[in-house]
Amino acid sequence: MGFRRHLVSANALAACLIGGLVPGVATACAFHGYEPQPTLVERMISADHIVLARPAEENAFRYEVTDALRSSGTSVVLPMLVDSSTRRLLRLQPNAQVLFARDADTEVWHRLITVDASFAPILKTIQDRLPEWEQDPKRRASYFASHLNHSDKRVRTLALRELDLAEYGTLKGLNLDVDAETLQSQLDTITEMDLRAIRILLMGLAPATPELSTFLRFRATQGLAHESEMLGAYALSLIALEGVGGINWLDAMLMSSPQNTYNTRSALVQALAMHFETGDAELRRTISDVLSARVLFDPDLAYVVSLQFSAISVNAGLEIPDTDIDADPALEALQALEVSKSIPLRM
Repeated sequence: MGFRRHLVSANALAACLIGGLVPGVATACAFHGYEPQPTLVERMISADHIVLARPAEENAFRYEVTDALRSSGTSVVLPMLVDSSTRRLLRLQPNAQVLFARDADTEVWHRLITVDASFAPILKTIQDRLPEWEQDPKRRASYFASHLNHSDKRVRTLALRELDLAEYGTLKGLNLDVDAETLQSQLDTITEMDLRAIRILLMGLAPATPELSTFLRFRATQGLAHESEMLGAYALSLIALEGVGGINWLDAMLMSSPQNTYNTRSALVQALAMHFETGDAELRRTISDVLSARVLFDPDLAYVVSLQFSAISVNAGLEIPDTDIDADPALEALQALEVSKSIPLRM
């Protein structure tokens, strides 16, 4: 799947936990309740014009192109006005410029970021690597993974947004230096709610500590009680952090809860399915055993398991046998689990 043009299968995948399933998709940015805006890199990849600009000398309210990083051969006029805060900023930083990109399909201009001396090297690297990253999303994710703890907040945020688009298997395979305490402190920042899910998922890839386990378990329990759109993210993260122990805790504490609804069942099973796709043999065996036992006594859970595990099987190119329309939901779920065991291990 990668990064290019897959926004529906990114943040919007949380919708499948609230009302259904997006077949064949397992991404890092699952368990959101919204569709993300394209990142700076996405804007640059899809642009026919990429320019740097400053206020024009003869009119400080209009932008004047100072450098064209990509051009279709035609001259451009930026339609935006220079706002007062930007005018003040650029007066204080006479060498800074504003980066714009025009979408090749819609011809709509987008303001991307202010480029000063500290951001200019990052932009140069992005520009140089765009062709490679368009074809190889894993390298793109690897680059931004190395900037999670950058000194510039803009770069840290850009790294989070880029990793938010990576497949979950790719995310797990990166050499990440995750500061779980910092991520936890930023989870409920009102102006950054769109980064909650990726921060939660990254916390599961941090060094394991009792405090982090306690936090993730608490938030997962809260998520079940309030039918939170982040329940799946917390469950996914807990399994990543604790492995089999996380699965057994979810099984004992949440899977049989009387508070379970179709939505919460979907969130929990989605998390298990994603780890089934990307985990090792022991993790996969534990997930299969837990769900095989549960579906025998919970028809609603059986239906969700059948959907989710049939989807990941189809995604892996496996054929799902046809079943009788009146088949027992538990049998359909068990069949889906059995077929999914043929998905090749990724690690």
